[in-house]
Amino acid sequence: MSSGPESTGVTRSAFGCITVPFLLIALVPLGWGARSSWQAGDLARRGDVVDGRVIELRYVESNPTSGRASRGSRVRSESPVVQYTTRTGESRVAIGSVNRGPAPWKVGDVVAVVYDPQRPERADLQSEVGAWRRWFVIWCAVAIAPLAIALAPVVLLLRQRRSRPAGL
Repeated sequence: MSSGPESTGVTRSAFGCITVPFLLIALVPLGWGARSSWQAGDLARRGDVVDGRVIELRYVESNPTSGRASRGSRVRSESPVVQYTTRTGESRVAIGSVNRGPAPWKVGDVVAVVYDPQRPERADLQSEVGAWRRWFVIWCAVAIAPLAIALAPVVLLLRQRRSRPAGL
């Protein structure tokens, strides 16, 4: 026998236990991934595009790997090292931001390089920064799922308050 009505609604402790961790889970990928994608987009939108020549192919540990190559594979993933000349005549070197395997470039290939005229050392291949919008959308989509979970208790709490009779 029960001594009083039982509450099956959302409690404040459920709100904090669910919302805070999932908000953090949502903000980390959004903050990190969207920020890096936005920076690539900024370079793509505001940068100057010049031709450069691939002078070397090398594996760059800090770059992500794309393509068929993997750690156990015999195909080597590499990033291009590109020499380019700015519009002011300054010779510079840029290293691609993605290791690709097999590398679509060969030493001697001419590729488009986009660089920041204010900071010419900030440069990348135009093909690497061209997909920034797609990656920005992907990072935002990754953040939406935990954000929806985090906000579910808020929605349930609001519905619970609206469905209560006025005198309680």
